[in-house]
Amino acid sequence: MSFAKVFRAVSLGVALAAAGFLAGCTLTPVYRDVDMPSQSLALRYAEPQTRLEQVVYRTLSGRLGPSDAAAPQFSAQVSATATRIGLSEISGPITENQLTLTITYRVVENGVSVTSGTRSATAGYRTTGQIVADDAARAAAEEQAARAAAETVRLALLADLRAQ
Repeated sequence: MSFAKVFRAVSLGVALAAAGFLAGCTLTPVYRDVDMPSQSLALRYAEPQTRLEQVVYRTLSGRLGPSDAAAPQFSAQVSATATRIGLSEISGPITENQLTLTITYRVVENGVSVTSGTRSATAGYRTTGQIVADDAARAAAEEQAARAAAETVRLALLADLRAQ
C-alpha cells in the first residue's frame, strides 16, 4: 500500500469524524441570550404624516411586531437637518454633508402618556452639484438615519415598557 493511499484514507477518516463532531453544534446569536424573551411588543402605530415617519413606523413594526388595535398608541414626529462638513477654502465639485435625524416619540394608553422621549441618529452623504444625484443621496441618508434612530427608539421602548 502506497503512502498516497494511506494518506487519502486517513484524511477521509478525519473529515468524516470532524463532520460527526460538528453535526451536534448549533449557532446562537452573539448579542442575544437564549433565555431572553421574544423582542415583540404590542403597539398601535399612528398614521404617518411624512415619508420619514413611514420609514420609522415600518422599521419598528418589522422589529417589534405589527400594529395591534388593542395596544397603546405609538406616535412619532421626525425631523431632519443637514449641515455641511468642513471648512475647506478650496472649492471643489464634491461637498461633504451630515444629516441629523431626530425622532420625538410618545406612547399613550387610555389618554395617559406611558413613555416618551427623543432619539437622534446621523448619516453622511456627498453632493456633486447634480440635482437628481444630490436629492437621491440626501434621501438615502435620511432613510439610513431614520432606521438607525428607529432602532434606538425600539431599544428604549423595550426598556421602558418591559419594566412596567
